[in-house]
Amino acid sequence: MRKALLALLFFPLLSACQVLQGSGYRVAEVQLLFPEATERWTYFYGEPREVRLGRETLRLERPQGENLWAVPGALWVNGQPLLRETKPALRPLAQAVRGGSGSLVEVRALADLRATWLYDGVGWVRLTGSLKEGERRTLVQPATYRTPDLYALTGPETQVVLREVLARRGGRQVALFELAEPVLPALPLDPAPDGYRLGALQVQYGLPVKIVSPPETLYRILDRGSNAAYQEEAPKALLANSPSRFLEIWNLAVGNRLPRPPAPSVDFRTRSVAAFFWGLKPTGGYRLEVAGVTYAGGTARVVLALHTPPPGAIVTQALTSPYVILELRKVQRVIFTDPQGRVLAEERE
Repeated sequence: MRKALLALLFFPLLSACQVLQGSGYRVAEVQLLFPEATERWTYFYGEPREVRLGRETLRLERPQGENLWAVPGALWVNGQPLLRETKPALRPLAQAVRGGSGSLVEVRALADLRATWLYDGVGWVRLTGSLKEGERRTLVQPATYRTPDLYALTGPETQVVLREVLARRGGRQVALFELAEPVLPALPLDPAPDGYRLGALQVQYGLPVKIVSPPETLYRILDRGSNAAYQEEAPKALLANSPSRFLEIWNLAVGNRLPRPPAPSVDFRTRSVAAFFWGLKPTGGYRLEVAGVTYAGGTARVVLALHTPPPGAIVTQALTSPYVILELRKVQRVIFTDPQGRVLAEERE
């Protein structure tokens, strides 16, 4: 009688332990939408065991050697470092294009995105955060390189995936889009895993070059030319938040030009004016191109493409002074940089 009573008391505890123990394994899956095929890579973690995938039995085993696709701590599947499945290619769910100047990039989302990354041949840069389906984002390519932190993957998993993505690029630049939702359903594993991390990445090789114009709301070019009254050799930035200060900048630009153009109208309640004077040049052929403008914390960062005359070019044999004047959103500081992120000049008001 006493043994039967102990058994009745012990059985619920045993059942609870079994429930808490779960199935004893976890899954991490990344769906890779390559241009030529869609691949599903699945890693398993936990204790060795067998699981069912439809009619197939998967043997989850301890690591069995070195392999480029192996992730530290992951179990091998039927003698392989991961479970890999290849399906036909799907239609692109995002696209990145490059502007003619080389520094502007436009990201077009055909599905919700978590983030967009670019490998430009040197390193990875983060182009965008989350974008909604149908949204477009035009920006200047960032100058700071960093390793992508992919939402659903650990650092070691990310390293393996990125290595494979770059191994297929063939010298081309790579756009990597983190999709907000997977495109394939989770695997119907039996028993179900204790945890299932699931992410999807679209891979684009090569960025087509198209006409990409920054949104007009970011800036407006008020004037530019090559014969400013500014006669110093060093580059100079100026910022105006009042009509009187703007007039000083305008006079420094147009000088004694005849006929003398009037200064454009600017609403300084919501806008600022910034100018960049490149400095005195020995000949003609020097010109400035605005590659893009970004804003953060009361500061405008203006990226300029600086063009110098090639050797042997036929140019004006006279001193020139290239400049550009921009209308910006209301800011207290402006920084002019080149496309590589090097600061050319800055001004704070």
